[in-house]
Amino acid sequence: MKRQLKQITNLRTYIASAIIFIVGALCLIAGEIITFLEGYLWSKYVISNFGALLIASVSIAMLWELFSKRAFLDELLAKTGLAEDLRTVGVIGVSLNPVRGPDFAKIIRSSERLDIFVCYANTWRATFEEDLRILASKKNSRIRLIVPDPDNKEIMKDLAKRFNANDAATMEGRIRQAITEYKSLFTSITNKKIDFSIWIHDETPVSSFYRFDRCAVITLYKHAKGRGNAPTIVAERGGTLYTYIESEIDSMVKGIDPYKQLARKIYP
Repeated sequence: MKRQLKQITNLRTYIASAIIFIVGALCLIAGEIITFLEGYLWSKYVISNFGALLIASVSIAMLWELFSKRAFLDELLAKTGLAEDLRTVGVIGVSLNPVRGPDFAKIIRSSERLDIFVCYANTWRATFEEDLRILASKKNSRIRLIVPDPDNKEIMKDLAKRFNANDAATMEGRIRQAITEYKSLFTSITNKKIDFSIWIHDETPVSSFYRFDRCAVITLYKHAKGRGNAPTIVAERGGTLYTYIESEIDSMVKGIDPYKQLARKIYP
């Protein structure tokens, strides 16, 4: 999505520059071939100088666009240390919209493996249901859903407070609904025995994340009540943030020595 927007912006810049350059060239030509009356010779110089100004402006603008702007940005990032930090962490996108910020549709369709660590994420599932079906229908697909244990009353109380739910029973119902609907979604794929599993854990989540083949998306939880925006970060594989999310998933489904796994498989 961002690459497409960049290409559109570049195309508009090139088109506008070409139009201005052509207008400038026409002004220069007009200043040379049009015969002006004795009292209007000043018009010739105005038109010619205006054409030259347009051509010079386009040349300077294109040099800035193609070379100077990029060099200036690289120098700015280098001086602040952001360039190296971004490369190390692997951040390739930041948004405040957990559902529409990242290009989930494209990411899901281009992946074969997906780990979903959420509280329930029913809105996310409903929004990208068709994309998730496409992922699940692939030959080597593997999907793991990891959610809090709905029978853990203490965690349900904490989550009810965080998500401004009526009570712990409401949160329990949302998580059970998520388990049922995700299971129905991924087991309804015909002519394929899908590698899909559901895990529950007894930790109070401090974030939610989705790990794909080549990137991961992490959303932080907020303290304000109700629904709304929350910081959402996209990290590419190979960066330290992606490695952190891998470690979190492994701690749930495998365990990291000397600690045992934190989650329990309930399906299949």
